[in-house]
Amino acid sequence: MGKLREAAYAFFVRTGIARALSYFHRDKLIILCFHSMSMKDEHQFWPGVFISKEKLIALLDYLQHSHFNVISLDDAERHLNGDAQFKYPVVITVDDGWRSSITELLPTFQAYQFPSTVYVTTYYCDHQIPVVNVLLQYWLWHKPTEAFEVAFQGQHYGFTGNVSDIVKAVEVAMVSFDDDQKTAFLSATASALGVSDDAIQTKRFHNANYKELNAAMASPLTNIQLHTHTHTLPTDSDAIHHEIQTNREVLTAQIASPKALTHFCYPSGIWSPEHLPDLNALGIRTATTLDEGLNARTEHPLKLKRNLVMDSRSLNQFIVTLSGVADTLRWVMGKTRS
Repeated sequence: MGKLREAAYAFFVRTGIARALSYFHRDKLIILCFHSMSMKDEHQFWPGVFISKEKLIALLDYLQHSHFNVISLDDAERHLNGDAQFKYPVVITVDDGWRSSITELLPTFQAYQFPSTVYVTTYYCDHQIPVVNVLLQYWLWHKPTEAFEVAFQGQHYGFTGNVSDIVKAVEVAMVSFDDDQKTAFLSATASALGVSDDAIQTKRFHNANYKELNAAMASPLTNIQLHTHTHTLPTDSDAIHHEIQTNREVLTAQIASPKALTHFCYPSGIWSPEHLPDLNALGIRTATTLDEGLNARTEHPLKLKRNLVMDSRSLNQFIVTLSGVADTLRWVMGKTRS
């Protein structure tokens, strides 16, 4: 199936069909979703989040020499509102605030003179420790096991089960630790698993700190926006307000930015119509999902579609996505069924 799909992507690109179809979508807004840059083998571990430098450069080279027009999120909002008009508009967004997205991805975008918006979740900026569940999954990908024991501060902690069970149990074991203790416990866990703790030392699974975020904001091409404090968005109104207001207050206090914090990204792309009144009340002007597709100018600004950029997706698939081939096929199938 994968080979057939790739053959179809290649067909649409090489025959010029993708380029021709893009003309009919020239006023639609394309929003790309990146996450982080792979510094070692993270793109092999989680290709949906970490992208290799080689794949990134291939995609950006295509964008630079194509008919697509990379614009800022603020300009995209103006385009959707009818206050400006851009042809073949593309917006680059980056989720979460991973350290390598700030230190590696953003400078690469800037080298191409591409504006980008980073949606930052602030808990792991406040707490400079690795994102625990991701780091543990990475180690267990390297060294699969269903049972191991960690010796830490005179106690022994036993963990058994599948990856999900082990990750949850380790998080529970660490719940009362401070940040230094958590880091030390994770190093002890690496030793127990027989893997290197260099991912901790090199901060490959950390969020950026505020000094790094402020350095990124020195470029007028960079915009930092809202992504909740703890990377979760409840449906309860008070909890929604708490998550977003905490995120906003922390960023306002820590980041020297002249831009208002009015753009939002749903954590993990999970959203509900129940969220919309609260987002409006919080002054959110745009919100991005992970529903894939292109955005017509009539799209609700709090339901904006995005397209994941993944290391596991080919350049031809990237081109087909930008060109609106999938949107066209969905439209044709809908017409056929009706």
